[in-house]
Amino acid sequence: MITLKKILVATPASLIQSSVMSQSIRIAQKQQSHVTFISVAEELPKEQLSWITVLPPQDLMDDLLEIQQLSLNNNVEQFHHDFLSVDTHNAIGVPFIEVTKKVIQEHYDLVILAAKDNNHSSKRFFGSTTVHLMRKCPCPILAIGSNEDKPMKRIVAAIDVYAPTKEGQKLNESILHWAANIATLENAELHVIHAWQLPGEDYLKGWGFTSEIDRLEMVMKEKQDRQERFDEIIDNNLVTEERPNTQLIEGLAQEKIPQYVEENDIDLLVMGTVCRTGIAGFFIGNTAEAILSEISCSVLTLKPEGFISPVE
Repeated sequence: MITLKKILVATPASLIQSSVMSQSIRIAQKQQSHVTFISVAEELPKEQLSWITVLPPQDLMDDLLEIQQLSLNNNVEQFHHDFLSVDTHNAIGVPFIEVTKKVIQEHYDLVILAAKDNNHSSKRFFGSTTVHLMRKCPCPILAIGSNEDKPMKRIVAAIDVYAPTKEGQKLNESILHWAANIATLENAELHVIHAWQLPGEDYLKGWGFTSEIDRLEMVMKEKQDRQERFDEIIDNNLVTEERPNTQLIEGLAQEKIPQYVEENDIDLLVMGTVCRTGIAGFFIGNTAEAILSEISCSVLTLKPEGFISPVE
């Protein structure tokens, strides 16, 4: 069972997206969590400030922080009765850095935010702050993809049955536990998938070192091995009233997972991002990055145990 004592909700002070608020309320009520709403305003360069005001830069930023705090407090106050415990925090700086610092310093268990700011002009679905947090924030990140306040009906957990490290194997367990817990919370249908490809298959096809019959035999053996491991991981880590919908999908993960999400009308994808530990993880995994660029549903991203954030 996942325990969430403290949740951090990152939001603009002037407008809290309804789907972010409702999801925060549902999780906090179920978990009896303390919730902090955080808003971060980016600091304007001193040279730019001198063009628009005669006030000292620090005075202007203090005024901005006060206005932002008042706005955030007013927006949260409307929902105060829905939370067991709630407060607000405002900061000036780079949003993903300030959020990550808050998580590290005060030990938050989950960050919730909108996948993309409504005013963001980029064609990419997930905004810059969201992607930076997925890369660098040590706790799980729940990015809400829809502006509409609607329940999650279908949740999919994407796992790697042959994760090469113990951390990767533990990450599979975390992905399944989180997906199952949210599925229970939302009364949602749970799916578990694993996308795979025969190692070196393109090489074997291109160079013709094996006959087609030999190659197909290798594919069938690989599929059987992965199916056994897939079933073992699910049986060992999921205790649910109903067995989830499970599927082994042959093909590249960065192609097949987005395809599965679209074809099955998935509302939430639960997946791992950074696959390395022991170093400051500046880079999101290539496969995870490619998947995120192709989907537009909500996403919960997890990192392995031992992940070290580059933010200090």
